[in-house]
Amino acid sequence: MAYNEYSEYTDDTVGSWMLTLFVCGIPVIGVIYLLVLAFGSSASPSKRNFARATLIWALIALVVTGFLRILS
Repeated sequence: MAYNEYSEYTDDTVGSWMLTLFVCGIPVIGVIYLLVLAFGSSASPSKRNFARATLIWALIALVVTGFLRILS
């Protein structure tokens, strides 16, 4: 059997993803939750990657919005 670094994680259920998306939609709590998922060690790899990607997109949107406000 090959070594798998993610072998201790189980597949995420639809319910856990629904809860994740719901909590992410709450303004301040969602950002804190994404930071915990992205940089904590208890989240599954798929949720960790989702949180990191969401934070990167939010940062890109913030930079573009700031740049456009400076130009206008």
